[in-house]
Amino acid sequence: MPATAKPTPRGRPTGRAVLSQQDWFNAATEAILEGGFDKLRVLPLAKRLKVTRGSFYWHFDDLGSFIHLFLDQWQALRIKGLRYWQPGKDPELTPEQEVDRVLTLMFEGPAVEFKRMKVEFAIRDFAQRDDYARNIVAAVDSARVDQTAQLLEPLVAAGTARAMALIQYSTVLGSVLLFRGQLGGEQSLKAIRTHWQQLLSGAHSGAEVAHTE
Repeated sequence: MPATAKPTPRGRPTGRAVLSQQDWFNAATEAILEGGFDKLRVLPLAKRLKVTRGSFYWHFDDLGSFIHLFLDQWQALRIKGLRYWQPGKDPELTPEQEVDRVLTLMFEGPAVEFKRMKVEFAIRDFAQRDDYARNIVAAVDSARVDQTAQLLEPLVAAGTARAMALIQYSTVLGSVLLFRGQLGGEQSLKAIRTHWQQLLSGAHSGAEVAHTE
């Protein structure tokens, strides 16, 4: 049998060993929250779940493939989450109101899902030294920016939507990283959001004037 092949299990584990892949992903999430990706080791994860390492290898070939699957799931969930940012989700909203709605989600979402954001920042840190994670993060960033650009298209000058989307996206991520949970952080986040809305409103007015001239 090749060294890289996964041995065929003789029988399915019983008792606590009957875990799903999701159980292992959940354990990985908790480990990452405690110490980043350096905490992802098979034996500590097994101890966390109160099983032997054999349960891990029932589901995964090795730690590397496990991390890849964990990152794949993270990407799928983040892409799925973009449905809440979709332009035209509520046809009764004006473009300005729709952007306000999305800004609320972008700024306030991390407040109620700070655990999720901590995992995302850990993944971004891991991506600095892992090519697979880097590609995953790049794909998520690209999808988010593309959708934000579609949202901003009616509000900004022609040809500037993607650049404005990049600014909005980096502003939101950066402000969450810098100010969430810090003294005076909520006021800072509110100020950033308010002034960005004003800038978009001004950009919209300028675009309308240019269009009518």
